[in-house]
Amino acid sequence: MDKQVCVIVPVKRAGREFTNHIRSLLELDHHSYEIIIVDDGLEEIPEALKQAKDRLLVLKSQSKGPSYARNLAAKSTQAQYLAFTDSDCIVAVDWLKELLKGFEIFPEAASCGGKQDIPADATFFERKVYKLLKKAGIVAEYTQYTGSKISKVNHNPSCNVMYKRSVFLEEGGFLEGLWPGEDVELDYRLKKKGNIIVCNPRAVVYHHRPKDLNSFLRMMYRYGDVQGVLARRYGFFRKVQIVPLAALAVLTALLLGYKTDFLIIRTELYFFLLLLLLLIYFAFDLFVFFLALSAFIFWHCGFFKGIIKGR
Repeated sequence: MDKQVCVIVPVKRAGREFTNHIRSLLELDHHSYEIIIVDDGLEEIPEALKQAKDRLLVLKSQSKGPSYARNLAAKSTQAQYLAFTDSDCIVAVDWLKELLKGFEIFPEAASCGGKQDIPADATFFERKVYKLLKKAGIVAEYTQYTGSKISKVNHNPSCNVMYKRSVFLEEGGFLEGLWPGEDVELDYRLKKKGNIIVCNPRAVVYHHRPKDLNSFLRMMYRYGDVQGVLARRYGFFRKVQIVPLAALAVLTALLLGYKTDFLIIRTELYFFLLLLLLLIYFAFDLFVFFLALSAFIFWHCGFFKGIIKGR
């Protein structure tokens, strides 16, 4: 008998949290689901996979990337729904039930996503990154979902989302070769064709974050790069893609004001006021403030590289 839901997870590096990840998948409260783990280039098989081999299916994708890995798994199941998460996430026990509720409220929906929270064992650095991402949700549309109401959204991250398999395959799945941002690109295509995307904040995954500054800055550069690539390919269709244009406009105005002296208040004071507003927004958390400035620089470097050179 075919399962109702197939949980799909690509994995390339199995970190310390992978054991808890597998355990959380096996303990899901749902009567009809299967698990497909896609080995996207593991150097060795983690012990957690060996112990759970009788309760899940492992596919190999020859290191072709997360998009290919997810598409491969989607074609290897007959389940009605495809639930995607990442190997560094711990899923709540009612995760699948809550995602399915999105389709109960919106039967015509193509997909339903959920909320990301911080794991109980997250490090100090991870917690600061999570705080920054939550604050940035107003433009990034990444961790902004609060409350308990199931509602329509523009995008759900692939670490916590469920698609109708028929719609997913009809649209061609994730754009292979694109990572990160393959989830943004797919949701853009779905929305453009009139599909509905919803989010249930009660569907929770506990997502581990970069554990050091170097990993965090690489992540921000990649995020910026892919947004530049998507803006180059489709035009500006997300709020976060407008940020570089706004930043350039503000910087140009300030520089012109400094040179021509048409601003009543000196340029230095505008910068000071801007920094003060940011400090207030981040509740005077200097660590998060530093992360925000660093992320701003690296994200923009990636964005301009992506929009100029593409992939």
